[in-house]
Amino acid sequence: MKKILVLAAVLMGLAACNTTADVPHLTVELPKSLKNNKEFKEFVLQAQNDANSLAAACVQKHAEALPFLDVDFDNLDPKQQEALVKLDYEYVEMWYTFNVKFTGHAIKMMHYMQDRNREPEQVADMAKAIAQINKFVQELKDTYGEDLKLDPYPAPVEETPNTP
Repeated sequence: MKKILVLAAVLMGLAACNTTADVPHLTVELPKSLKNNKEFKEFVLQAQNDANSLAAACVQKHAEALPFLDVDFDNLDPKQQEALVKLDYEYVEMWYTFNVKFTGHAIKMMHYMQDRNREPEQVADMAKAIAQINKFVQELKDTYGEDLKLDPYPAPVEETPNTP
C-alpha cells in the first residue's frame, strides 16, 4: 500500500511538471554583434540551454520531493528511505555536474576575453549575455537550493588538512 502511495505521489509530481508555465525560463536577447559571430552565438546559446535544462530539472526534482518534505524519515520503511536518499543524491549530483560544466564555460569565456584578436565589442556583449545567464542560475540556486535535504543523516564531509 505504501509503495502505491509513493508511486502515485511521484506520478502526480511528474504530471505537475508537464506544464512549462511553472518552469523558469531564460531567453537571452543576442545583440547584433553576437548574431554575426557564430562561435560566440553558439557559446551563449549553449550556456542558455544548459541553464534552462537545469531549471526544468530543478522543478521536476522538487515536484518529486514535495510529498516527502514533511514526512518522518525514521518512520518510513527502508526502501522508501533509500528512494528518498537516492532522489536527494541525484539532485545534488545534477547540480554538481552543472557546476562543473558551467566552470568550463567560465574558463572558455576567460580565454575569449584574453584573445587580443577578438573585437572588444563582441567580447563585451558576450560577457553581458553570460552575466544574464549567471544571474538566472544564481536565482535557481536561491529558489531551489543545491540540495533537497531529504536525507536527515547525510554522510559527513571529510575535510583534508591543508599541508604546505
